[in-house]
Amino acid sequence: MMATAEEEIRRRLLDVAPEPNESLPFHGRVRLARRKKPDPWYIKAAEGLLLCLALGLLYATYYHFEHVHFHVNRFYANLGYKEAQHNLGHGYMHGVGADHHPENAVYWLKQASDQGHAKAQYNLAISHLRGFKTGLQPGEARKLIEKAAEAGVPEAIKTLETICAQGGCET
Repeated sequence: MMATAEEEIRRRLLDVAPEPNESLPFHGRVRLARRKKPDPWYIKAAEGLLLCLALGLLYATYYHFEHVHFHVNRFYANLGYKEAQHNLGHGYMHGVGADHHPENAVYWLKQASDQGHAKAQYNLAISHLRGFKTGLQPGEARKLIEKAAEAGVPEAIKTLETICAQGGCET
């Protein structure tokens, strides 16, 4: 059976050489690249959606940093990270990234304080001394301030030297 000229050309262009030629790169075993098919519509739609999502996250983190930081801290606080719990309590206490909510602030400060976070211990004790309902027993605020001072919190050291020395930490 005799091949037509067009079939012979097609065979020569697309087929691999029957025997390797050592003088050519890759020993002559390279096929010509085929034309790439265009992406289907759902791939293009997914790429567009991901691009919009990325731009939305960039906008939120740039223009609403406090809220994003607050919610990221809340995520990690729920996982049990004491630094995030302290940041969350601080945010609730001062209304940074969320509304001012002293009960939630005390809850998260207590969580971090129970794990040994020195600044949280100090902030919880000061919240108690300022009259917030913390659930601390009398004298417990002084113990927390002492623990924070031992950990090197400068505010706690100053509070021990001034307010607690005058008996202001006994409530």
